[in-house]
Amino acid sequence: MKRVLLCLLICMMTNDGFTAATATKQTTSTRATTVETNPENKEKFEVFSLQNVTGTFDITSDYRDRGISQTQNLPAVQGGLTYLFPIGLYFNVWGSNVKLFDFRAHEATIELDTIAGWRGSFWNNNISYDINIDRYSYPQSPDGNYNELNTLWTYKILQLGFSYSANAYNTHQTGLYYNGTITLPIPPRYVLQLQDLNFQLEMGHYSLPRAAGNSYNDYSATLNKKLNSVYTLTVQWVNTDGRQHLSPYDSAEILGMITASF
Repeated sequence: MKRVLLCLLICMMTNDGFTAATATKQTTSTRATTVETNPENKEKFEVFSLQNVTGTFDITSDYRDRGISQTQNLPAVQGGLTYLFPIGLYFNVWGSNVKLFDFRAHEATIELDTIAGWRGSFWNNNISYDINIDRYSYPQSPDGNYNELNTLWTYKILQLGFSYSANAYNTHQTGLYYNGTITLPIPPRYVLQLQDLNFQLEMGHYSLPRAAGNSYNDYSATLNKKLNSVYTLTVQWVNTDGRQHLSPYDSAEILGMITASF
């Protein structure tokens, strides 16, 4: 679940991968710095301020990324912090426990992602975008580290994502992931007057080099209920077409998650 997010640095990705899928996601200085945005009227904004920091913390019954469990179907505790600059640039750190093995059979128990991105909107705010470079790191197993360029485009209820790595899972070969999501708000009159409820359908395809396993499709159906301004409850069905041959870690599963946002 993870699942956030240009410098057009497509020259990245030459580090160290896992045979099965890894992750996606989403600080600060207490000293404020002001920058002039308009020399004429001397308007200023704070570049570094704790007000620009947001975060998430969640507990999930399984950490699934692109349909495949990263914890061998065990629970995970996850959290992240994002610092948003005034022009839409942001920096994010995100972490989770994992249970993965690299090509040398080194076990990774922690995933730490560092993300630099740019997000915004255009066409009268009808289309939003999020473009980022994500560094997947596994401190106990650096052979699994690699970089990925991610893009996310949203129009009304439709969302399209595309990710590219020149070094998928440190195979020094190209990996491509693309997916589509439909998000449907559920009117309260259909569900006992429950507010802030939505349903998502997602399908993705991961095109992988042979060294990283077989290419495969993943699917999910997700129900989200916002409990209040902080907490969100999620129930998700997730599955793949099984072409990675990682059963039961790529098989159908229903998982639950509680997320706190601040």
